[in-house]
Amino acid sequence: MGLYSETIFPWLLDRALGHPNIMARRRALVAGASGAVLEIGFGSGATLAFYDPAHVVSLTVVEPSEGMNRRAAAHLAGSPVPITSVPGTGERLPFADASFDTVVCCLTLCSVSDVGQVLAEVRRVLKPGGRFLFLEHVLSDDPDRQRWQHRLNPIQKVVGVGCNLNRPSAQLVRDAGFTLDPMPVQEEEHGFGALKKLTPLVMAAAIRA
Repeated sequence: MGLYSETIFPWLLDRALGHPNIMARRRALVAGASGAVLEIGFGSGATLAFYDPAHVVSLTVVEPSEGMNRRAAAHLAGSPVPITSVPGTGERLPFADASFDTVVCCLTLCSVSDVGQVLAEVRRVLKPGGRFLFLEHVLSDDPDRQRWQHRLNPIQKVVGVGCNLNRPSAQLVRDAGFTLDPMPVQEEEHGFGALKKLTPLVMAAAIRA
């Protein structure tokens, strides 16, 4: 899986998620970031250009994939805000408690090995009142689509290097003790790629109490 997961897949993912609809949602998501910001699952840096230096004083990014980090390296020098890239995973963030005003997670919770642990870490490193901004594809509300998501998930996890079609990420964020503001709406018509009908998107801001 090394060649595929670290070279071919990062290229494929950039192609799939470079769709204008997805990029517009990345821009809208990042527009809510302010202060000291952490982005988990930075990938190749697709969100980087959207951070506003008038509101973001620093950006720290975490990405475990060497292939993604190689692709991101070319963009770091042109960052509009001061940026620090830290290798690691969302399950074990190397930062002190209450270090960040905003945490951003974009199409990442679908692939992490332990969603609950990632969200616990997000809550730990956020300051009280801090915002967790996330854009994720999630388990559909439609029972027929749910069945197909469950059936295809084993294949998706291989092709997508751990990506799951059937995670109820918005509910998992609530379960982790966050308050969602506003309540996210599943956007069935704005899924992406060949799996459009099976990748409803949710975008929301979660507040750390």
